[in-house]
Amino acid sequence: MKEDEHLKSDGVTWKSVAITVILIPFNFYWIIAGEVGLVGYALNTYAVPFYNVVFVVFTFTLINLVVRHTSRIRLLSNAELLTIYILLSTACAFPSITLMTILVTTVGHAFWFATPENEWKQLFWDYLPRWLLVDDTKALTGYYTGITNLSTFEIIGKWLVPTLSWTLFITALILVMLCINVIIRKQWIERERLAYPITQIAYHLTHNTKSLFSHRITWIGFGIAASIGILNGFSFLYPTIPSLPIKRVGGWQGFGHLFTEKPWNAIGGISMSYYPFVIGLGLLMPLDLSFSSWFFFIFYKAQLVVSSAAGFSSIPRFPYIDRQCFGAAIGIFISVLVLNLRHIRGVFRIARHRTGEDKDEPVSYRFALWGIVAGLAVLFIFSKRIGMSLWLIPIFFGIYFIIVLVLTRMRAEQGFPVHAMENMPNHHILIDSLGTRMLGTNNLVAFTLFRWFNRSYTSNPMPHQLEGFKLSERSGIDPKRLFFSLLGISAFASITVFGVILYLYYTYGALNMSGSSSWSTGFGERVFSGLQRWLYYPTEPNFYATGGIAFGLLFSTLLMFMRARFFWWPFHPIGFVVSSDWGMRYLWSCMVVSSIVKWSVLRISGPRASQQLVMFALGLMLGDFTIGGIWSLISVITQQPMYNFWP
Repeated sequence: MKEDEHLKSDGVTWKSVAITVILIPFNFYWIIAGEVGLVGYALNTYAVPFYNVVFVVFTFTLINLVVRHTSRIRLLSNAELLTIYILLSTACAFPSITLMTILVTTVGHAFWFATPENEWKQLFWDYLPRWLLVDDTKALTGYYTGITNLSTFEIIGKWLVPTLSWTLFITALILVMLCINVIIRKQWIERERLAYPITQIAYHLTHNTKSLFSHRITWIGFGIAASIGILNGFSFLYPTIPSLPIKRVGGWQGFGHLFTEKPWNAIGGISMSYYPFVIGLGLLMPLDLSFSSWFFFIFYKAQLVVSSAAGFSSIPRFPYIDRQCFGAAIGIFISVLVLNLRHIRGVFRIARHRTGEDKDEPVSYRFALWGIVAGLAVLFIFSKRIGMSLWLIPIFFGIYFIIVLVLTRMRAEQGFPVHAMENMPNHHILIDSLGTRMLGTNNLVAFTLFRWFNRSYTSNPMPHQLEGFKLSERSGIDPKRLFFSLLGISAFASITVFGVILYLYYTYGALNMSGSSSWSTGFGERVFSGLQRWLYYPTEPNFYATGGIAFGLLFSTLLMFMRARFFWWPFHPIGFVVSSDWGMRYLWSCMVVSSIVKWSVLRISGPRASQQLVMFALGLMLGDFTIGGIWSLISVITQQPMYNFWP
């Protein structure tokens, strides 16, 4: 008994960390091979929780149970299994095409694809920092064509400085995120007790495994999702076998094109999907938040139609839904800041007087505050060295950390699986507000080099970190060890992303892998062609876009006020923030199903049915991830396209 308790309290052990370090390269290969198009087109990291991580931890859990049952030996404690999940989940955010994978694809792009026609050499070559990029023709030839390999020290040396420089940058970024999470952890986890729906599958899988599968309702959910995955997988291989249409009914573009008459033709892309794991996650969400997500999607589409009917379609991008969503995010940030003001004051008081009230935190509040200062100092120096104006740096990173803090709040409170938030990158906000003419070439080049970490926020590491602290609080994992393990794993993950991508591209050639997904070269083309347009066609401030931000801010403030004033008010501004998101076009119908099912079950059977609903939801998610993970692994191993259960 004492041994079990000791194992539980020491989840961050040499064993759990070593296993994670070994697993990282294999999982990164799995993710990158699917996302850049080596084996078709898969997006492992475009929905949370990452299905490859759940699959791996589930496999280890089953092995652990079998070994313990047959030999009475426990390979890993529950806390160690959960630690592997936390560290691996955070690490797998890095190789995403919404984070570092697209960074690596830009490192040599401006030099390899420069032509007399695009005039990149004349326009911005002189502004590009060579210590972050690779301009050597020999090194880039192997990278893009696969003719030469990565085995020579000369070629490795060309990539070494950019790899280490970007690793320093992202480690500083991760340090700031971790320290912010330390400051908000107690308030959000212990006092407000936010829902953290995404953490439930990891906790039940590692700590309540026998209980989880002792429920018949779990097996029903697992069986439904697994059966759909098996049927559709064989249908992909043998088209004569019928399939169940659960993915993007209406295709990638949806069926918005069916509306041909004004004003209905302004409705844009809309599709219907019934992913089992998304429906399961919707059942774990608070009912008002799952309802708000699909309600505001319809509200967003209604705005488009009404604007067209009112004759505003002549104004480009009107009614500026994307800027409204950013304004709503600012409103949520301000509301959270006001609500947490007392806690934040307490943090500064404890840090100043060293009262010891923070002894149970991952690190002391004083350390966290100095960590934020140190991390921001590195980011500021880095940004200044690549040419960003000193006055712009705090604005740029201020916007960024507002967005990721709101994202972390959304994950903690709502748990929506897809939150690309591609409608609110820093550079879009700043260019709309200031115009490219005022910003100048140096700042526009800096925006281009930084596009990789604010193009999309689906795999941002910060929510994973806070969910890790939530899971550690539930399972007794030492938060101090977890803090430094997360920081170290992040630095290791950054270097590993470079290593895996360079191995793939020097083996197959980036140009040969751009057929099915185009991510191996497509993002570099997008950002540097965008820089070219900014320099060719300077723009002035867009006051309509600023008005959209102001409206979104006021609207979300109104929603927050109504929620505080009336207990029954069902509309949450978080639903409005994700209303125009990439994923909502395909997942709104899943949210409709889950919210109707949850409302009906609770209405008929009352709160006592909630536990059964949780077990069913976890079964749906686990069945989908297990069979989907098997098909995905077969695809990676055989290098042949297989059925992708997502997206």
